[in-house]
Amino acid sequence: MSTFFAQPYNMDAVGFYFDTLEAYEEKSESLLDAFNQPVEEFEIQFIDGDDCELFSACGINQGNLHTWFETVADLADHEKTALYYLCRISGYNLIDALEKMDDVNLSEGTLKDVAETLFDEFYLNDVPESVRAYIDYEKYARDCEMGGDLYEFDFNGTTWTCTNASSI
Repeated sequence: MSTFFAQPYNMDAVGFYFDTLEAYEEKSESLLDAFNQPVEEFEIQFIDGDDCELFSACGINQGNLHTWFETVADLADHEKTALYYLCRISGYNLIDALEKMDDVNLSEGTLKDVAETLFDEFYLNDVPESVRAYIDYEKYARDCEMGGDLYEFDFNGTTWTCTNASSI
C-alpha cells in the first residue's frame, strides 16, 4: 500500500495524507482553509510505497488521480514497465499511454544482451559457421540503438530494452 499527501495550493490550509481514492475524496471535500472557505486545488505527492518511479513518470495530479487508483495501481509488473516506458521515455500522457501499452515489446536485459539474442534468433542461421566468431554484437546493438529500433532503460532496479522503439 502506498501513502500520498495532498498539499493544498492555498497557503491558509493544511494538507493531509491518504492511501485510497475514497480517503482523498472524503478529506478533500471537507477541507477548509483558515477563512472557513473550501480548498479546491492540491498538489499530489507520493510519500511512501511501491511505484514511486511510475507515479512520477505518469505525471499524477489531482485531475488524473482516479486513473491511478482505478487502473494503474492494479496493473501487472510488465504492464507497469510498458506504461513507464511510454510516459517517461516516449513522452505520452497517461491516457494515451494506457491505450498503447499492448504495443510495447520489452525484454529484460541490457541492450547488448537483447540485441545478441535477437541477432542469433533471426540472422545467425544464415551466417556460415566460420564467420560467426567475427560477429561484433556490441556494434550491432549500437546500430540498433542509433537506428531507434532498440532502447535500454532502467525501471524499478531492473534493466529493460524496448525492442520495437521505432514503431511506437
